[in-house]
Amino acid sequence: MSATPRTAVRAWRRHLRRALGLEHNALCRSLDRARSRALLLGALGLAVAVLSGTAAALVELDSAQREATVAAAGLHRVDAVVLTTARRTGRGTTLSSAGYQAEAAWTDPSGQDRTGTIELARPTKSGTTTRIWVSDTGRVSPAPASAADTAGQAVCVGLFTLGALSVLIASGLAVRLHRLARAAAAEWQNAWARLEPSWTGRSSGSPGSPDPRLG
Repeated sequence: MSATPRTAVRAWRRHLRRALGLEHNALCRSLDRARSRALLLGALGLAVAVLSGTAAALVELDSAQREATVAAAGLHRVDAVVLTTARRTGRGTTLSSAGYQAEAAWTDPSGQDRTGTIELARPTKSGTTTRIWVSDTGRVSPAPASAADTAGQAVCVGLFTLGALSVLIASGLAVRLHRLARAAAAEWQNAWARLEPSWTGRSSGSPGSPDPRLG
């Protein structure tokens, strides 16, 4: 099972020596060295993409946590009494809501009684007490972002950054390898055009002439 990683390491070492011109091989062409350089640059680019994605996720996590802290500073958790049976609205507008609404009454941070529509996570009967988030002015507000919310947002940003950079790097590598493959094919055809007359006994100007070795 450990042979495969060792084989991969040897292959990358060979590409590195070839890219640096340290491989002493008479059959190694400049195109082979160019291909090794392209593969090494592609691998380096993917490593940079991973680091960039990680950095973007960490920056987004810090920013989201700061925003959540600021938002939470102006919110308060209070008790609300449901005045009507909850009705289903189809879908919730917050992560914790399952799409139910009801009229409720609560007391805001200043001590003033208020009524309004609140969102609920489940069917709730009239007279039930539930906890809601309100602003400094007593208006119902969505719950502040949790640690899981900010972490999930950061992960999405990191994965998007990684994916976008990986696509760009893979596309550039594919284009480079395709061009090298075309150049290798053209080089082979030119070499064969020079060697074919001596190998087959034909002249380069008469491709249809018979091979003298066939009698």
